[in-house]
Amino acid sequence: MIKLLFIGDVVGQAGLGYLERRLPALVDERRPDFVIVNGENLDITFHRPSPGNCGMTTASLARLLALPVDLVTGGNHSWDGPEATQVLANPRVIRPLNYAAAAPGRGAAIIAKNGARLGVINLVSRSAFSAADTPLPAFEKQLAEWQGQVDLILVDFHGESVTEKQTFGFACAGQVAAVLGTHTHVRTLDTRILPRGTAFVTDVGMTGPADGIQGYRPELFVNYMHLRLPTSDPLVEAGGAVELGAVLVACQDGRAVHIERILE
Repeated sequence: MIKLLFIGDVVGQAGLGYLERRLPALVDERRPDFVIVNGENLDITFHRPSPGNCGMTTASLARLLALPVDLVTGGNHSWDGPEATQVLANPRVIRPLNYAAAAPGRGAAIIAKNGARLGVINLVSRSAFSAADTPLPAFEKQLAEWQGQVDLILVDFHGESVTEKQTFGFACAGQVAAVLGTHTHVRTLDTRILPRGTAFVTDVGMTGPADGIQGYRPELFVNYMHLRLPTSDPLVEAGGAVELGAVLVACQDGRAVHIERILE
């Protein structure tokens, strides 16, 4: 049995600090063989509203990778911030595969550990990132390239649309161990095993402060809804207790046999 722990969209210093306090004990309790974390919202890299105001800094990434984390995935914010190129050069970080091949970073990685080879593919939907390419052809190409090189595959599908995520899950059913949705920061209840052993959830949710909108203070978003005008107001992390967005997937012979949401 191989167990995969996946943690969704870590938001800001509150989310990172929570993982520093909790993740080592969680790993001891649950004993996963692999730990994958979506970290594209680790930092506010540009404090004014813009499409590129999140991302990761090298300092926050170093703190995250000092924890029992095997690989960090991304999404539409993968290229945000002035340190994105350095962040994406780290061999333990991947970004959406179905985006410009010439852009910094790589979209898939193989982790060899505990006698198993886990392939991880990061994809983004066009509903979340309009500049991206269609994800399914990129996925199929990667699958063909990995033939015989991996024992099981996990897909982080970063998307806005519920229907699109579910459709992609069924398109991949039986070909991968798990298709785990990220991006909306909202935990969904539909953990299930699709036909032929593929674990699925529409959105893993965020690991970040709960008293706001997607981990950020709501005032900026509410004001924009009223005025629809540019503003110089800063993006600020929300307060409140940190909620954990995480699922644990158990696999046998490359296929999922169980998926459960971890709630704390």
